[in-house]
Amino acid sequence: MSGKRNALVRRQFLKASGATALAGLAGCLSSAGSQEAQASLAGDTDAVEDPVDVKVFVLAAFEVAKLKKRENGDAPGEFQLWYDGYDLTTEADVPGAFAPVYYNDEGVAGTITGIGKSNTAGSLSAILRSPKFDFEDTYFVTAGISGSPPSVGTLGSVFVSEAVADWDLLHRWSRADGPADPHAMMLRPHRPDHAFELNNDLVERASTLAEGVTLTDSERAKEYRALYDEEVAQSEPFVGVGTTLCGDTYWHGETFSAQAQHIVDEYDVGTYATTEMEDFATATVLKRYGLLDRYVSIRSVSNFDQPHPGQTVEESLAADSGGFAPSVENVYRVGSALVDDLLDREC
Repeated sequence: MSGKRNALVRRQFLKASGATALAGLAGCLSSAGSQEAQASLAGDTDAVEDPVDVKVFVLAAFEVAKLKKRENGDAPGEFQLWYDGYDLTTEADVPGAFAPVYYNDEGVAGTITGIGKSNTAGSLSAILRSPKFDFEDTYFVTAGISGSPPSVGTLGSVFVSEAVADWDLLHRWSRADGPADPHAMMLRPHRPDHAFELNNDLVERASTLAEGVTLTDSERAKEYRALYDEEVAQSEPFVGVGTTLCGDTYWHGETFSAQAQHIVDEYDVGTYATTEMEDFATATVLKRYGLLDRYVSIRSVSNFDQPHPGQTVEESLAADSGGFAPSVENVYRVGSALVDDLLDREC
């Protein structure tokens, strides 16, 4: 049903913009109407004569340095490996976006959205409205790092998100201000826009492809895992499926981790597996453009969401867990397997 609703939203959007109606999601669709609509929204009719046809669009939140072809030993952020691996050296500035759109001639494009929901929503909205690109048949892939509870994930693990839930859209208060249940919060009822279930076919496809991917690790991550009691935390990196919880606050600790699972339980969207700061904004924007059924969120685990026994929250936040490097590499390996598969699909 969600796919039908998304297709309807997309048709309504294009119709309201003066574009032609779309055919089915999986077919090869005429791009002229969408290009006209994008140009009309952007106030630019000259730029639609030869828009870039985007087959897969990759979203990352940050980079650690200015993008360039990486030399040996340089530490990559979330986008550098995509920039290198797919030769995304052609770039286009989009007014309102956090960073340029980088793309190649094979239909792969991507951008750095900026950290947090506001940056992400603003960037993606601006890019989708740009007449420089044709997004009619595009798949959207988030590939980024995250935190995870030690009972569910471990450093370097990768989770394909079956749902995206929001951490912020509820009522919270301090127990010092009055009686409260264990979570000192109340979910706002009857609001279906607090969580999005993602396309199950894409989730299964990404998970299946990931079975053939070899994950990397680090010696420091192995040492750090051993400090946790949970069997999952002590395991080697693996690929799983779970719900990602998105919030603008970088929270940490057992109390908030329990709140995270409580929120996911209340929304009935599976198991809380990763926490990050962008994907609910991405899903919201794509839903409004009728594109949510073409979205995949892939998150690797760079840190645990709570301290190990004998460690304070402050120490945990400042710790070198060794998880960053393998998480950046592993999310690229899993994500690129899916991107390559999507590019190979006949249109």
